[in-house]
Amino acid sequence: MKKYISIMASALAVLSLASCSKDTEGLTEITYYAVIDLEGPVYDQAVAGTPYVDPGYKATMQGEDITSEVKITTDMDLQNPKPGYYTVTYSAINADGFPASSTRYVLVADADDPASGYYTTDANSYRVSSGVTTYYGRSFSIVVYGDGTGTYNVSDFLGGWYDQRAGYGGSYAAVGQFDLAADGSISLVDSSVAGWGDSLSALNDAGFDAATGTISWVAVYAGMEFHVTMTK
Repeated sequence: MKKYISIMASALAVLSLASCSKDTEGLTEITYYAVIDLEGPVYDQAVAGTPYVDPGYKATMQGEDITSEVKITTDMDLQNPKPGYYTVTYSAINADGFPASSTRYVLVADADDPASGYYTTDANSYRVSSGVTTYYGRSFSIVVYGDGTGTYNVSDFLGGWYDQRAGYGGSYAAVGQFDLAADGSISLVDSSVAGWGDSLSALNDAGFDAATGTISWVAVYAGMEFHVTMTK
């Protein structure tokens, strides 16, 4: 019986080694991933119509400089960027075919556009729900960018309440567009909250103060009022 068990154990060991050798065939014993470090800001800004100057990057793998092997992909016209919000992805692949990447975000606006930019929600912004007022309590990041015609995109009309404050993620941000008039007044164009499949009911008391770089409004959503103030 002991001899039989010994023979079976040996057979299983051989099968295991054969399986491992097939599974790892063509791969090195240790795989090293590329590390891509971005220089300059991760959230960058650029002027429309002016060639974009990349702040720089460096890539290494197992201590070796492989910066020259990095591939850059983006939808932005690097020589003549149009107003908008873009990603610039830097990627490299190691000898075993495993990818690594880093991403920079670039907001492009016309030189005379004072409203486009990276905003921070005032911690004193608040929500009114069923007569109860709840303050945001801390600041959140919001992106606003124009298309050059007076229409602007916003990453969250709710100022980060569900997306960032509650931690629900981007599907629960009220993304959309608004029009900005010469007098600083703002009017809602459209909005949507993908996670719940609905949108704002209204956008009241909305305006932009160019002197202070401040946007404020009351976003009416699901029977609640979100009194949002945010500054660049």
